[in-house]
Amino acid sequence: MQQGGEAVEWGERGAPTGGRQVRMRAMEIHQRARRMETVRERDERDESMASEDGDHERRITGGPRMRIMGQWCKLNLLRFWWMQVICILCALAMVIVVGVVVYRSAMINKRQEILLKCENRKEVFKSEVDNNLGASFVILGLVTSVPTVDQPTWMTFTNQTLFLRPHVRSLAYCLRVMPPQRAEVERRYNGTFYIYSNGSKIPRGPAEEYAPVVLQSFNISSYLMDVYGYPIWRAAINQVRQSGNFSMSPPFLQQGHWRMGSFLPHYGDVDPNLLTTVEARNATCVGYVVTVLNVEEVFGSVISRFKDSDLYISAITRVSPSLELNDYYNCTKDQNPCEVRFFGNRPKPKNSEGVSVPFTYGSQDIELQCWYTHNIHLHVLREMIAWPLLMLAVVVFCIVAVYLVLKRMSTAEKDVDEREKIHAKLREAKLIAEAADTAKSSFLATVSHEIRTPMNGVIGMTNLLMGTDLTPQQLEYVKIAQASGNALVALISDVLDLSKIEAGRMEIETVPFDMREELDNILSLFEEKVHQKKLEISALVHDSVPQWMYGDPGRLRQVLINLVGNAIKFTKQGHIFLCVRLVDPFFYETISPPTSEQFFDLVDIKRKHSIVEVEGVDSQQDQTSLKGAIAVRSSLFRARHQHMAPPRLSMKPGPLSSSSCVAEWRNWKPIGDLGFDEVTCVISIEDSGIGIPKFMQSRLFEPFVQADSSTSREYGGTGIGLSICQKLVRLTRGDIIVESEPGEGSVFKFSQVLPTSGQRGDLQKLAFAMKRTPSGLQDERVSGIKVLLVDANPVRQEVAATYLRRVGALIEYAEDARIALELLARNDGPPFQAVIVDLQGMDHNSSIRLVQRLKESTFKRIPVLALSIPPDSSLQSELHEAGYLHIVHKPLRCTTLIAGLIQSLGMQVTNPSRKQNTNAEMLSNKRLLVVDDNMVNRRVASSMLQRYGATVVTVNGGNQAINAVRNQPPEKQFDMILMDIQMPEMDGYEATRLIRKWEVDKCEQCRALEKIEYDYEEIKECSHHRIPIVAVTADVMKGTHEMCFSAGMDDYIPKPLDQKQLQLLLERFLERRLVNAPGSSAK
Repeated sequence: MQQGGEAVEWGERGAPTGGRQVRMRAMEIHQRARRMETVRERDERDESMASEDGDHERRITGGPRMRIMGQWCKLNLLRFWWMQVICILCALAMVIVVGVVVYRSAMINKRQEILLKCENRKEVFKSEVDNNLGASFVILGLVTSVPTVDQPTWMTFTNQTLFLRPHVRSLAYCLRVMPPQRAEVERRYNGTFYIYSNGSKIPRGPAEEYAPVVLQSFNISSYLMDVYGYPIWRAAINQVRQSGNFSMSPPFLQQGHWRMGSFLPHYGDVDPNLLTTVEARNATCVGYVVTVLNVEEVFGSVISRFKDSDLYISAITRVSPSLELNDYYNCTKDQNPCEVRFFGNRPKPKNSEGVSVPFTYGSQDIELQCWYTHNIHLHVLREMIAWPLLMLAVVVFCIVAVYLVLKRMSTAEKDVDEREKIHAKLREAKLIAEAADTAKSSFLATVSHEIRTPMNGVIGMTNLLMGTDLTPQQLEYVKIAQASGNALVALISDVLDLSKIEAGRMEIETVPFDMREELDNILSLFEEKVHQKKLEISALVHDSVPQWMYGDPGRLRQVLINLVGNAIKFTKQGHIFLCVRLVDPFFYETISPPTSEQFFDLVDIKRKHSIVEVEGVDSQQDQTSLKGAIAVRSSLFRARHQHMAPPRLSMKPGPLSSSSCVAEWRNWKPIGDLGFDEVTCVISIEDSGIGIPKFMQSRLFEPFVQADSSTSREYGGTGIGLSICQKLVRLTRGDIIVESEPGEGSVFKFSQVLPTSGQRGDLQKLAFAMKRTPSGLQDERVSGIKVLLVDANPVRQEVAATYLRRVGALIEYAEDARIALELLARNDGPPFQAVIVDLQGMDHNSSIRLVQRLKESTFKRIPVLALSIPPDSSLQSELHEAGYLHIVHKPLRCTTLIAGLIQSLGMQVTNPSRKQNTNAEMLSNKRLLVVDDNMVNRRVASSMLQRYGATVVTVNGGNQAINAVRNQPPEKQFDMILMDIQMPEMDGYEATRLIRKWEVDKCEQCRALEKIEYDYEEIKECSHHRIPIVAVTADVMKGTHEMCFSAGMDDYIPKPLDQKQLQLLLERFLERRLVNAPGSSAK
């Protein structure tokens, strides 16, 4: 069939075919595309379609429309002005109606609020009056139980119940007296009834009844005053007698305050069941308990409890005209009843909204009038306007907030693409930076290797050349060449260290070391330089510094060598003095270890300022600064211990080199024990050089900066040493500062936080390190001997005394020859066995005369030892001729001083337990393989090793090394292989792995173990026939040593080869304690 120009075919089951299938397929594709659209695209499309539909319908209808009951209707009425006016009037009418309804509701609420407040004040007033009148019932119980109560008893009882009635001061008991009883009562109470009239006391005339006061409280004097004679109280008395309940009188003025009388009837000891009629009560009543209440004060206390400043309250009582009190209250006769305002003198304004609450209390009619002081109508209008304004503000705020959020969302959507582009650029930049960092590391490793490789040839050949027969001039040339090569290697090391620190790749080791031994070794390095410049260099370590600490001795040595080298370089005459102190660990219970200049100020605070000045710092400076924080937080520590560290001693004349300062140094001890996990050491290097100007000290630690451009020309240097020192010190959680004055020398101080206990494997390291203790310290012959130290400088005395105390010697001190002779002449204590004279502490003639006088006296057998910088030959001969048995050359070290002392005592010096074997038989019968791609390096290494008697085979590259090992007969296998790392074709790591694999495959015992499988990432090594392999590397980058060990190497030695380092390596090889060898004692 045909429909709409399209052919429609139907199948067997009525399914559409042909063109219908085409349309359904198109609709399915369209729906799938709709599902694939984003939300934003769908919204934009729907919005555009709705806009098109609206425009189309608007063109058809000719105006705006709305959809009603599913049909579109035209809205054209609002185009007429009268319709607009009607709409506006309807809106105004609606607003007015709503406003009137809300206004009336608000006014009703306000009136109800005033009424509730007034009712509340009424109830509180009644409760307060009840509390004050409660004492009246207690008094009534007293007179009922004790009919014969007298005035003292009454007075005592009323005083004790005074706290129950804070607003009642007057309390009395009135006796009811009938006319026939008056004479008898007056005679019994020894007085006459009276009343007051116009301020005068007049006798009471005849009356139908009397009520005189017979018992009264301490603050009234109304004895026998007839209360019944006053009209203002008479009605209340009649009322209370007839009703049997308490009654109150109308208010009356007394001493400027409104008061009211309260009366309670007393019927005596009568059965209450008999008092059921008025006649019975009138006949039985015998008296009244009268209470005078300050009603104005009571009401004032009630109002003061509430904080309604805009609510005014007035209290009124109405007095019956039958009491004939209108004249008393100044009321007119036609005013019925008479109103008395006893609280709140201000009447209620006519235009104010208020309420009245009447009530009866104690037979008195009282009314409370409450009204607001402000216009309640304006107040309600303000509240009505305030809420719509608030709601309008909230609506406007919400609209603005929604608009801003939508705008921000739109902006955020626009920024998504830009941020994605930025993120892509950042990822690209990150990849570039990582590639640059990798390239930099590779470049540094390559540069290090390429520069150190030729330097290895230069320095190695000069070492070999120095071992030949040379003339003095040739030897000097060789030494200069070798020193230049070492200087170039040191410069390369400094540049590489600076690069590693800036890249965050500097490693800090944690191994046990001895601070005192490190200082002795550093002093020995500079021995030749200080001898040439005639300088005195010495080191002093406080006794509290632990012998063994954990840290990186190599980096500490690098810092000290740099600082001491600078001190020697810039000092032409005088001294260099190293001082090591311990900061009290107890100090860090109040302060975390600081690492800034303020820390050093606090360490030496006692010598710079007074304690009072320091404690006052925190009030002048910002508490958030480190200096202020230290000053505040250390107050607890300073109260317990005045010095957080021993004083810094100095060789310069002044307070820091005085005897008192040295005595304080000797006596200083840390609080408690040293059972802390870490300690802080402060190391200072003092010199008497040229000094540094103040304006240059802040730039001193910047790379490639020196104090003066002329300094580099005169003294040499690149200016990166101090920068490296600062960075290395800060890696150990310390800091470094300088104190200097031009022409007076400099003092560099740095701190280091060092652990006192290590990690895994440190016990073995510590045991190995303790084997290197100097032999002189273990000589028991020195322990207990008594030595006299003669030196005018107390600090120099302490340097030598520290070494002597370490070996257990007893020490006495003398500043000159006279004191020395006096001490020698004393007979108390053990005799002196040696005298040590420091020649720098005495002039030449005094030192000569001292030893001559000793030889002429009875002490001529006591050996005399001299301490001095190396003297010339003539002076040395003169000293020996004068009587000095031995001269110990400075710098002083523990081994040299103890050895000189032992020699002076005529004993034989014990040689070190480990001797450096440098003879040609050291490596006899040893076959060594040298693997290096550089011919010069192979020649240097083989020549050095052949000097020790070794048989050396050299090969070029890793492949040749593997073939040499495999083709070697078992009985002629190599004893050790020196393997270069960076080689073409096959590097040292791969060659080592293949050699280790060959060892496993060759070993029958290893093949018998089926579980051993070789893996390149997890080395399986043969422990039966292992050839020691030592890495010879010029790469000093981070991780090189670990890579060597993981590849299977046993030890390493850096390029260029140094004779001393090679000697130590060969000793470890012979003693089977290579660093990474299986079963090594050093592992």
